[in-house]
Amino acid sequence: MVTPIISSLLNGVIRKVRFGPAARLPIIFIVAAILLADDGLTCIAGTAEPSPVRLARLTEAFDNEVRTGIIPGAVVLIEQHGRPVYFKCFGVRDVATRTPMTHDTLFALHSMTKPITSVAAMMLIDDGKLSLDDPVARYIPAFASMKVGIDAVAADGKPFLKLVPANRPVTIRDLLRHTSGITYEYIGSDLITSAYTDANLFAGNVDNKLFAERIAGLPLSSQPGTLWRYGHSTDVLGRVIEVVSGKSLFAFERASGFLCRSA
Repeated sequence: MVTPIISSLLNGVIRKVRFGPAARLPIIFIVAAILLADDGLTCIAGTAEPSPVRLARLTEAFDNEVRTGIIPGAVVLIEQHGRPVYFKCFGVRDVATRTPMTHDTLFALHSMTKPITSVAAMMLIDDGKLSLDDPVARYIPAFASMKVGIDAVAADGKPFLKLVPANRPVTIRDLLRHTSGITYEYIGSDLITSAYTDANLFAGNVDNKLFAERIAGLPLSSQPGTLWRYGHSTDVLGRVIEVVSGKSLFAFERASGFLCRSA
């Protein structure tokens, strides 16, 4: 099942990540609810409902997130066999007016292709066709000898990006939890962001194969597995899905039920 895979891949990272100023906006947690409850909270056909004790721990966890100011509020939903077994609201949906969070609160959601692509990858993991600990280079050879960019200063005082070998290969787990060292053009030191900008990643008629190879030609912003950093990791994961499935990312996700044909 997907739930233990998610718990395994994050391996405690969810508790280490803290949100920046954007956390002043309400946040909806669905998958995170399962992660925080317990590794044993799996929804398998024919099993009993989740333990009330585990759900109580979940409530306590979100109460603490609101109480300590990490998030202003949340709506948490867990469904089993098509019906809700846990549906609670926490905190407020507007920090200025202190309007309470409600079940029908509307949220602004961004980067939603990332969870779709990540779930698609976890389906391949569930089928035994992909492993969390597989090196990305197994599917995209250009990732075989990655370098990490470190800000340095030359003898003449001029800053430059020093390239050092990665301590270990970037893995599928790293791509899923954004600990690969792959970043965005606007996140990281000036030297790293300049390298990404100068690479013109989207130039020309670029497909996932070419895009992933361009990413592989850039330095990582940190050693793999050492830092959570939002970036192009999911784009690379999309190419891995193509290699493993033998289909385009669009074709695989449509065949897997993520996309519906219009009537």
